[in-house]
Amino acid sequence: MKKILLSLFAVCVLTCFSSTAALADNLKIGVIDLQQLLQNLPQMTQMTNNMKAKFGDREKQLSTAQASFKQGVENFQKNMAVMSNKDKQAGELKLRQQGQALQQMQGDFQKDYQDYMTDQNKQVNVLLEKIKAVVNTIATRDKYNLILVNSGVAYSDPAMDVTQVVLAEMKKSS
Repeated sequence: MKKILLSLFAVCVLTCFSSTAALADNLKIGVIDLQQLLQNLPQMTQMTNNMKAKFGDREKQLSTAQASFKQGVENFQKNMAVMSNKDKQAGELKLRQQGQALQQMQGDFQKDYQDYMTDQNKQVNVLLEKIKAVVNTIATRDKYNLILVNSGVAYSDPAMDVTQVVLAEMKKSS
């Protein structure tokens, strides 16, 4: 009885392995490097350029204002010992006003930056949906069973990389 059960088990195991091997032969898998894809898309380059154009000058102005404020505080502290009370009060008032103006500038910058980032995230989500549609089209057209994002894969054969194919299709559709 033991021999019969052991033989039956062996036949089942061999059948499972042979059907798995046959399934693996028909499986076509691709991998995309999403980070590389996003970096090379013209839409992402445009978003980056828009951000630099919108915030580059303001960031420099903010940095200059911070440096000026810091220098003013240092000068005040250095010269405070030899100042009259009237000059001290005037210097403190000037620094307080400068500090408030700097805080207002920083607050406005951060609010505008957050609003811009929210809008940019919406644009990136739309772009990701387009990428997904292009990947689905490529998978159907080229008969892929599975296309993975490489960030979730420990290893993949470079021959499985379809990033450039997706990039070319995205450039055609934009």
